[in-house]
Amino acid sequence: MSLPKEPRQKMINMMYLVLTALLALNVSSEILNAFKTVNGSIINANGVLTANNNNIYTSFATKLADGKTAEKAKLWMPKAVQAQKLSNEAYDYIDQLKQQLMKEAGFDPKGDTANWTDNLDASTRLMDKLGKGDELKKKLETLKKNLLSIDPEIGKEFANKLPIDLSIPKSQTGNKNPSWTTNYFHMTPAIAATTILSKFQNDVKSAENQIVTYCHAKVDAVAVRFDKYGFVGGLSSSYLMPGEKVTVYSGLGATSSAAQPSITINGRPVSLNADGLATADFDAGGTGSHNVNVVIRYVNQEGIAQTINKTLEYTVGAPSGIAVSADKMNVLYIGVENPLTITAGVGSEKVTASFTGGSISKVGGSKYIAKPTNPGEHTITVRAEDKSTPVKFRVKYLPKPATFVGQSRGGSISAASFKAQGGVIARLEDSEFDAPFRIVSYRLGASGGAFPVYQEAANDGNRWSGSAANIIGKATPGTSIYFDQVRVIGPDGRTVEVPPMVFNLK
Repeated sequence: MSLPKEPRQKMINMMYLVLTALLALNVSSEILNAFKTVNGSIINANGVLTANNNNIYTSFATKLADGKTAEKAKLWMPKAVQAQKLSNEAYDYIDQLKQQLMKEAGFDPKGDTANWTDNLDASTRLMDKLGKGDELKKKLETLKKNLLSIDPEIGKEFANKLPIDLSIPKSQTGNKNPSWTTNYFHMTPAIAATTILSKFQNDVKSAENQIVTYCHAKVDAVAVRFDKYGFVGGLSSSYLMPGEKVTVYSGLGATSSAAQPSITINGRPVSLNADGLATADFDAGGTGSHNVNVVIRYVNQEGIAQTINKTLEYTVGAPSGIAVSADKMNVLYIGVENPLTITAGVGSEKVTASFTGGSISKVGGSKYIAKPTNPGEHTITVRAEDKSTPVKFRVKYLPKPATFVGQSRGGSISAASFKAQGGVIARLEDSEFDAPFRIVSYRLGASGGAFPVYQEAANDGNRWSGSAANIIGKATPGTSIYFDQVRVIGPDGRTVEVPPMVFNLK
């Protein structure tokens, strides 16, 4: 027979029950920190998508101003802008929800900014009791409906592809009939609820990206599919005498009429000849180095306007009988072998050369290889019998390479084709040099499709492996894959970070 408990004992028992309940509700700091990391990564991914979308809107403006594409741009640009407006409204609404949630959880920007993250009541109160969860779901449903109704072709293309998934995930607590709001926000730590809202923002931006990319491609889809666009051009000579004529030829490699190239040489528009080349003649000028600026504008295979800027260089020398010309271009690059041709009007065995910016060695006859080590302006001095002639060259680091998955730098790609590539590669675009670049590391993220919650992984080397390979393996049509923090090392030994890429799997 138990004796009646004293008031003090009852109070102790009650406090024990309260403590037990508090311990049961406690969320470890490791989990909270993990949510902070994921939330930060999703916010970064949203920034990548926003930048990508802005580039497309800028390209739309270019197409609108171009008489060749203005008519279609007038038709499709308003549809893209409508998608942007709908996306921004939903994105901003979710952003306001995040601010309200943080305030409900006790966030104080002037105090301890971490003391709100483990609050379990704020998300339940705001999203469930005050009805903001159902309101959010309705807004996302309306957004999806409105995006698909922008145009019948868009509705048909993206009816089952938009990454706005409002299905109710399977309950992990055994609840057989959970509501959408309950499943996502009931007794969810504030930082986790904030991360979920960031994920919905990512869905919104991904949906916008897919639609505006589609609209952009509709403006002038190219009939001929090219693997690569490249600069084709050169000079009749890179070393001339006063009064001689210099001929510049330039064009777009693998071009077709669908690519719609327009070319200017030193600011002067030049039409294409039957071979697809633009040719311009002008006086070489006086003694010394001269530049010719070539700008090529065209539409790539995705219908996106592109621009190639090239500077061709040549030297007008004094009639001394000595000439030095770079076989590939009149700039020498650090980290690669730069072939040179040196002639002096005498036998090659009587010619020697020195280089202030690195080393130079003869490889046979009039052919030399220069290996620069320091950027800036340097001099190659050629000696032939009793003559000595200095020739100045600019020495530069290699430009940043572009990154690719297969032949693509981003946009829509089939899931099977994407997975088959196995990794990321880097190479110079529009360059005479076959310079080897090595991928050091990158961060890979995925959302949509098989990833209702954003996931990311760091990867070393060019081939995806470990966690990154697992993410790629699980990716399905509807998944968006992000690459950022891509670090590349070139033959000059420098490690550089290159722009991010976004792929939409289909």
